[in-house]
Amino acid sequence: MRAGERVIKSLRWLVAMAIVGLGISLPISALAQSSPTAKTESTSSAKPVLRVAVKKIEPFVVIGADGTHSGFSIDLLKDISDEVGFDIQYVDVESVGAQLSAVSEGRADLAIGAISITSAREKTVDFSASMFESGIQTMIPSGSGSISGSKIFSDIFSSFLLIILGLMLVGSVLTGIFVWAWERRHGNDQFTNSGAHGVFDGIWWATVTLFTIGYGDKVPHKVVSRIVTMVWMFVGVLLVATITAQVTSKLTVDRLESNISSVEDLSGKKVISYPGTTSWEYLQKHGIEAQPVDNIETAYQEVRSGKADAFVFDASIVQWLVANRSGVKVAGPIIQYENYGIVMAQGSPLTEPINQALLHLREDGSYERLKKSYFG
Repeated sequence: MRAGERVIKSLRWLVAMAIVGLGISLPISALAQSSPTAKTESTSSAKPVLRVAVKKIEPFVVIGADGTHSGFSIDLLKDISDEVGFDIQYVDVESVGAQLSAVSEGRADLAIGAISITSAREKTVDFSASMFESGIQTMIPSGSGSISGSKIFSDIFSSFLLIILGLMLVGSVLTGIFVWAWERRHGNDQFTNSGAHGVFDGIWWATVTLFTIGYGDKVPHKVVSRIVTMVWMFVGVLLVATITAQVTSKLTVDRLESNISSVEDLSGKKVISYPGTTSWEYLQKHGIEAQPVDNIETAYQEVRSGKADAFVFDASIVQWLVANRSGVKVAGPIIQYENYGIVMAQGSPLTEPINQALLHLREDGSYERLKKSYFG
């Protein structure tokens, strides 16, 4: 009987140990099985990385010497990425056309900068809602609109006006010498001086007659002299009227030409702009021949130095240059209003979340604060 009890106790001990072992092994097994699941969730929650095509265009996109990106559009994109939930990988390109191509060909997911929304571009890519309101405007040298003393001097002494002055001088000399000699020969006591003194008296008389001053100290008596005098007076009136009209016209035209208020005023001037932009297309559409520039700094230097008469480009950038640089000013109003947008592939699933993010940033004041920090 005691032997049987020992067997039963041994069996109970074995069962108890088995239960304890099973209780320990189950949590370990569960933990082991749960580890791969936790890793997958962590991976799936990571933000997607979107490739964004950008082109340097201050103050919207600024690319530092170390390759860092900043600017209004960059900061706006960062705010949008926080709202939507994605990381950014920048793809630097050289032109707006390259930005559009990168998106349409799948080499970039987005493009941002100062990209105008147009119907032609909408045929190959999609745009977000407007991220910035701008237009096309003109920048000219700040000295335009005023005429310097050197400018007046150069205008007065142009080749044509010098010819007129030369004719007046030669005419005064010839007429004066003839009348002096003829009157002195016929005994006019008002022309009695001889030699150089007499010749000067004749030229003096012809000059005051030319300008219709006529002091009356010397009066021709002979018919021939009086006929010559009448002819010289008529010629003098014409010459003086011509030189007055030329000077007045030249100065008026210079002043009018320096004031550019519409695209028509750009005709005949040296205009610069960016090829492939809406500004370039606008100039071509209106028959204005423009010279290409490839960056904002070059455009600014060309206009400031007077090498170019006008820089036609996006109003926001023109106004930013004028506000932050010297020697240039805005000319005239915005001549065509435009909106900038974020570029996406046609049918992109990013369109709706990005638009919602833009609306939210406008509604909570974040957009306006960002814009004010760059453009005042």
